[in-house]
Amino acid sequence: MQLRYDEDFVEAAVLLVAAGRLKPLAPFQVARFSRQRERLYDILEPDERNTAFFRLHIEWFREWGLESLLTEPLKRFPLLSKALDFLAFRKSRGKDDEGAELYVNETGHRNGVMAMRPERFARKTELGAFLHHELTHLYDMVDPAFGYQPDIPIANPSLSQHRLARERYRLLWDVSIDGRLTCGGWGTIAAKDQRASEFAAAFAFWPEERQRNVFESLWTNPSPSHQLLLELVCQVRQPSESSAPGPGGQCPLCGFPTFAWADLMRLSERTISAIRAEHWTPDRGACARCAQIYSVDRQQFAMGV
Repeated sequence: MQLRYDEDFVEAAVLLVAAGRLKPLAPFQVARFSRQRERLYDILEPDERNTAFFRLHIEWFREWGLESLLTEPLKRFPLLSKALDFLAFRKSRGKDDEGAELYVNETGHRNGVMAMRPERFARKTELGAFLHHELTHLYDMVDPAFGYQPDIPIANPSLSQHRLARERYRLLWDVSIDGRLTCGGWGTIAAKDQRASEFAAAFAFWPEERQRNVFESLWTNPSPSHQLLLELVCQVRQPSESSAPGPGGQCPLCGFPTFAWADLMRLSERTISAIRAEHWTPDRGACARCAQIYSVDRQQFAMGV
């Protein structure tokens, strides 16, 4: 497996170090780096100049020990080295953009991409926890025993139903990852209490005893599978006894029980029209989450996003 680095990612990290924001440096190091960098502006040909900047930045990226902070956690995931052709690190566009993704081309070759903020280098412990968590996501995706599939099968899904199913799947997956890492003595991004709170909020329609049992089984399971997580998500979509707009009733759009119904009087005509396309009538109600999703998507569609 080859490691690749986005030019913007490496440059941002190195400049943060040179500015003293990530680690203390000897003044002569910063001065040497600055002199070398200034000389590159004399290169007139743009492509040649850009290549020279990247070579300089990657050289200092390694000299200042930033690369080793990425490669050290990788040693704990030997399967990735065998399963991936390359793993690329890129600069994330924001906190919500961070994370690991797997890409498979038409020939079956698999490549990983890790998006992260360069500022993470400033806190080594938190960086390690982030990498442990996201590398486990990649590990699961290439592990035949986990059996990962990118799609969550939903019969005749609405837009909100599909999104909510993916959100709940992601939460179940995160719980299982943080549980495995914690039980194995490794750092991760969320403690057990935090994940338990998130789980209880997402599955509030389950009895408390079931919530505790399912959460504990996920947290302590050393070898979960995609199928196990999928079955839990599908159980959420089973019809409930109540389908009216009342506490615990089933939202007709996403199929999930809810205690937070939308105030339809506050929705715009565009949003109501978008929801009507799902063969819906206002008397059936809609959960607040679905109303928000349809409202946002309608705005984005109108703007051509």
